[in-house]
Amino acid sequence: MPERSKQASPAAGHLTSIRIALLTGIVVSLGAMFSDGFGLRSLLWCAAQCLILAAIWFLLEAFRREVDTANMEADPVASRLIEESAFLSSMGHDLRQPTQAIAMFAATLSAHPLTDSSRKLVAGIETGIHQLSAQMEAVFAIAKVQAGRMPCAPVPVALQEIFEQQLALHLDDAQDAGLHLRYVGTRCKVLADPDVLARIISNLLAHALHATREGGVVLGCRQRGARVVIEVWASGQGIAPEQLAMAFTPGSIFGQNYTDRGLGLVLAQRLSTLTQGELALRSPHGRGRVLSLSLPRA
Repeated sequence: MPERSKQASPAAGHLTSIRIALLTGIVVSLGAMFSDGFGLRSLLWCAAQCLILAAIWFLLEAFRREVDTANMEADPVASRLIEESAFLSSMGHDLRQPTQAIAMFAATLSAHPLTDSSRKLVAGIETGIHQLSAQMEAVFAIAKVQAGRMPCAPVPVALQEIFEQQLALHLDDAQDAGLHLRYVGTRCKVLADPDVLARIISNLLAHALHATREGGVVLGCRQRGARVVIEVWASGQGIAPEQLAMAFTPGSIFGQNYTDRGLGLVLAQRLSTLTQGELALRSPHGRGRVLSLSLPRA
């Protein structure tokens, strides 16, 4: 009989973070109700939000029970992880609907006349929902990759077009943070799935911008034999060697420093493997960081 795994799946390991976000949403909703003086509209809106958050909690608990049941079986570990990932991937639609409803309620409430304190609470709800949605999407995507449900069709891709698209998508975030963001033009082509590659580069840029406090981020590439290495250079603080080793491990101490709990990099690493790539992170001389994605040259 094969030895049973003592660790939960990577996707299941982040359920605690999502539960904390749900509890925060409930507390903020109750705070908004108290600040509005228990008006009818406030009571109804708060009740609707709490019901939706409770529904999400129930679905997460159902998933946890499924994981616990699977862990008690004597099936091979790899097969069990695929089953767990497939289950979580299939729950994506059910969990997205309540969060989208909360976001809609918050947007509707913000359009009404509110006191300054109530408006701050609504803004807090919207921020919390945005972070919750981002974490959930990353968890679902990781589960989809593990379950073998992520489509990937490698074709020759011109990096110049991908670089331009991603720079345009992240330029506002860089400017809001007071950072420089630029790319180095290239004629290189790689063999990869265009959508998967775009998502990887987007996650790398988002991580680099979030981790940089001053200076900027540069996106470029270079040829190395039969492969092309895409690199994202970020200035700022370096990374301790012990944390570098855990950068792509879900639930590690490395991810505790980021709002997405490090899931963006974990997903990028899983996607890079899917599209025949290799992702690495280094901190040259303990300063800044460099994310390198090696792909077959087309």
